[in-house]
Amino acid sequence: MTTAQRDAIDHTALGWVKPEIDEALRQARIELEAFADAPNGENSMQACMGYLHQVQGTLRMLELQAPTMVSVEMEQVAAALQAAATPNRDDALAALMRGLVQLPDYLERLQGGHRDIPIVLLPLINDLRAAHGAAPMLQDQLPSLLVAPSDAEIEHARGSLAGRNRALLDTVSSAIKEDLLKVKDALDLYLRGNRANVQDLLPQAEALDRIGDTLGMLGLSSASGVVQEQRAVVQAIASGERALQESDLLDVAGALIYIDHSLDDQVAHLGSGAESGDLLAQESSKVMGALTQATIGNFAEVRNAFIAFVETNWDHAHVASVPRLLAEVAGVLHMVQQDVPADYLQALQVYTQAELIDRKRVPSGRQLDTLADALTSLEYYLESLHDPLGQRSDLLDKARACLEALQYWPIPQVGTRTAAPADSHIAPAFVEQAPPAQADHGTPPAVEGANVSEPQAVVVTAPAAAAAVVSGSAQPVAAGFESMGEEIDDEIREIFLEEFQDEIANLDELMPAWRMAPEDAERLRPIRRVYHTLKGSGRLVGAKVLGEFAWHVESMFNRVLDGSRPASSAVVGFAGLSRELLPQLHAALLGTGKVNVDIPAMEAAADRLAAGEDVLMSTLPLVQAGAVAAPAEPVVEVAADAAGEAHTTSVSVDPVLLEILGTEVGSHLETVDAWLTAARNGESAISDRLIRAIHTLNGAFAMTEVVSVTAFTAPAEGFVKRLMGASTVADEAGIAAIADMSAAIKASTHALQTAPDQVPVHSSLAARITALRDALPESSLPFIDGLHREETERVEAERVEA
Repeated sequence: MTTAQRDAIDHTALGWVKPEIDEALRQARIELEAFADAPNGENSMQACMGYLHQVQGTLRMLELQAPTMVSVEMEQVAAALQAAATPNRDDALAALMRGLVQLPDYLERLQGGHRDIPIVLLPLINDLRAAHGAAPMLQDQLPSLLVAPSDAEIEHARGSLAGRNRALLDTVSSAIKEDLLKVKDALDLYLRGNRANVQDLLPQAEALDRIGDTLGMLGLSSASGVVQEQRAVVQAIASGERALQESDLLDVAGALIYIDHSLDDQVAHLGSGAESGDLLAQESSKVMGALTQATIGNFAEVRNAFIAFVETNWDHAHVASVPRLLAEVAGVLHMVQQDVPADYLQALQVYTQAELIDRKRVPSGRQLDTLADALTSLEYYLESLHDPLGQRSDLLDKARACLEALQYWPIPQVGTRTAAPADSHIAPAFVEQAPPAQADHGTPPAVEGANVSEPQAVVVTAPAAAAAVVSGSAQPVAAGFESMGEEIDDEIREIFLEEFQDEIANLDELMPAWRMAPEDAERLRPIRRVYHTLKGSGRLVGAKVLGEFAWHVESMFNRVLDGSRPASSAVVGFAGLSRELLPQLHAALLGTGKVNVDIPAMEAAADRLAAGEDVLMSTLPLVQAGAVAAPAEPVVEVAADAAGEAHTTSVSVDPVLLEILGTEVGSHLETVDAWLTAARNGESAISDRLIRAIHTLNGAFAMTEVVSVTAFTAPAEGFVKRLMGASTVADEAGIAAIADMSAAIKASTHALQTAPDQVPVHSSLAARITALRDALPESSLPFIDGLHREETERVEAERVEA
């Protein structure tokens, strides 16, 4: 497991338990205050220690080393306080209170995805150690890090200890305001009484001293100073050093009312880098927030404009407003001294105006991805301006890199930018767009610099694009529910149909954002999950056509997510067409409509996309009018054994392993089938990819303990290894055996997905492949001995994760 994955797990787990940690620390603070008010209150300190021990155990479980060290020292300070064994009781109370305030802040930073940097907690740790009489800890005694943190990261982490934990701050603020109210009421009662004994004011002076200390620990130095000034006045009156004057106590009460009323605003600006009393800075922050919020609204309009531009087959009218929207955002950023992102936005404004609006050009897939990256980086940067933990300057670097790739940074002079020369290795930026009136003639658009060395995907805008995958003999498919036995009743199917409709709506929310950044795996995963759900639930309730179609689409997305193929414009376009098909399938299951789309053609397109081809489709392929419906049960063509065997054997496969198997088999069978196509055309040399594909197939079925399949995949693996070791190409018998192996795997996989307890047996095929293998000398190829073990461990890891 990588460090990034480990950190992600830590942050996720911390998010689950953070509320409980905050509550335990809040209760510990309450008990500490009670102990401070009554030094003999052993029960309060015992309860405080109990809460601290609970926090320590949770932090140990999360393996958060530096916060755990702080909690250990806090618990030891509490124990020393209870035993009256601290060098200085007041210092120990202050140190423990500071730990209770700062630890939640630091954990909140970790929850936000930042690294654990122990060195920033070293001052707090040493204050706590001094409070219970221990020697200071040295820096080299802290947990080591794989990467030394940068100065900026250290400063950022230190800033997290400045009182930014809102939940805790609100709690502390409420407690302080309550204490202030008690002091003010006590002063009021004293003034209304006989005022005979000024020493009655001593408890109020002590209370003000504690309030001032707490405000100081929170970093509210101005408020702390005001409270301490009032404490000095009350203390002087109570000790007889100052004559009692009603006006003095009224001034004290007035100052406390001011602190009470301003405390919420002061807490809200803790850690903002400005003094809480700096009203100009506070107002500037408010203006900044309002302006940047407005700019984010503009970005939403820009994003919607580009989505419409793509979805309407490059209708340039939809991007007409983009330069104005970007110019408005750039103007706002200049006003708040954010000149760098403002300049980048100006570059995007010039790009959109010159290339998309004036020249009516259409970006290639790569250009569209780069443009989306630039816009997204700048939008996220603006959102980070609200983050109290700091701005994401790295996003500006990414935006600049994207603009350089677009050849629009530095901003070129208007009219000076030309297409890349024919002999350049720079990919041509655009595909020329034909006028709308000519868009239906079926002529692919011309490409600038068509003879550059890097191949370009040509966007086909005509309906003829569908002909690439539509069979002339296509027939309508009966896509209704199929019988699954009495255990699946109408009520279950009604629930499924409701969930199906919800998933369609879910896609409508997810896909626009992914279209803007197709390479973003985190935006694609929930889309893939929708088809995964439709596949599994559909098969369960008898919606087999839907289930099979969803399986093909999911497999295509899996290849994108594992990096086997890029998220090209062809993939994005097919995803949109797949979404268009779903309502027809929903209506067919409801019994209120029919499917007029050639689903097998769509599935074939998904398979070709998964294999790395760019199958470009602009419309859904339709079935022929009046064609006869195909049988609902899919037909799997399997090469029969020589002896005509047709019997099956019982198996029991873990559902999770079966799910993994379905994913594994599809991609590797594609490799086998691609080799078979080449072999039938005379290219029958054994390749490393073929060996690895058969090896993985054999390992996958061995992991699921389907011995009826490994009976022929194991000798097939040995057969192809020996062919390569002998530098021998496969003859007709060998090609036929591998073809029969592929067909038998497909039959077995289909059987596992439809009737998981029974699979066919292919004894004659196993014997035939074994004989072919044994007729060759044993291979001396230096294959890695642990390869099979690694494949098994990987499949097992996927099972555990699932």
